[in-house]
Amino acid sequence: MEDDEDCGIKDIQFGFRRFQAPAKRIYGNRNVFLLDVPPNPITSWLLFWMPQLVRWLQRLLPEWFLPTTVILKERNPTKADSYENEIDTYLHLRSLQGTHIPRLFGEVTVNDPHAQRYQISKRPTPAILLENVEGVSLYNLPTEELGNPRLLRELEDIYNLLTEKGVVHGDPKLHNFLRVDQRIVAIDFEFSYPLPSDITNEHELEGLKSEIKEREKQAQEAKLERLVPGPVIVNGLRVRKRTDLPPSGTTTHNEQRGDEGLSTLGAQLPKVCSRHGRVGPRPGTTYGGRGGEVVW
Repeated sequence: MEDDEDCGIKDIQFGFRRFQAPAKRIYGNRNVFLLDVPPNPITSWLLFWMPQLVRWLQRLLPEWFLPTTVILKERNPTKADSYENEIDTYLHLRSLQGTHIPRLFGEVTVNDPHAQRYQISKRPTPAILLENVEGVSLYNLPTEELGNPRLLRELEDIYNLLTEKGVVHGDPKLHNFLRVDQRIVAIDFEFSYPLPSDITNEHELEGLKSEIKEREKQAQEAKLERLVPGPVIVNGLRVRKRTDLPPSGTTTHNEQRGDEGLSTLGAQLPKVCSRHGRVGPRPGTTYGGRGGEVVW
């Protein structure tokens, strides 16, 4: 059963439109929600009869032409500066919206009586509405796809665009990049800042590549562990990995001790048996040494 803190109804005021919509938290401990926008009959009618007019109205009154699902990102009271910074970054990167970064629909206010129970201030919470990009986080991609040269080129492309716009992403983690239709979409610009004119974004790109290499290394180690899932005994040695196995043709310590035991036993047999009038042991007798045994 889902926690009430993660699901609920949000009361949204966006421009001239006010609506209530179900919201589901999509990042733990963060005020980021997937919002289901109720349909607008007037918009549906206009889209059918006056598509040319709709394109003009979408820019003028975006609140009436929202898609059925959007991302609601509320301002964190303890990080007001990063909230304002993200808005400014989206506006600066307007030409990349809808292709290489999510589209910013606009700023809204949120009335949430459930959340306000724990707040001194009862004022509406500022938030932004963003496009819900349907892609796969690079963090969740299979490791073999992460190392694909084409994906690395796509990462370079998005960073080249950010460099051209003079922006540093500021939080270069795999979970902040989505793979969508053979391109990379960057998200989460809370920590972005202007890029000095004399440098590029190469340092962030190299950081991402290092994270990918580390993932590949971990996957390889996990694969080796699966080959030998647990401790096994080989030639008297307790080994966990194939690399622990002794090289072929190598005499182990136990084998050496066994050979020494057999040599000692062989030297003592004539003396012991001669006392009883025998040259050798009775056929079928077994003698055990420290590391081996001899059957006659």
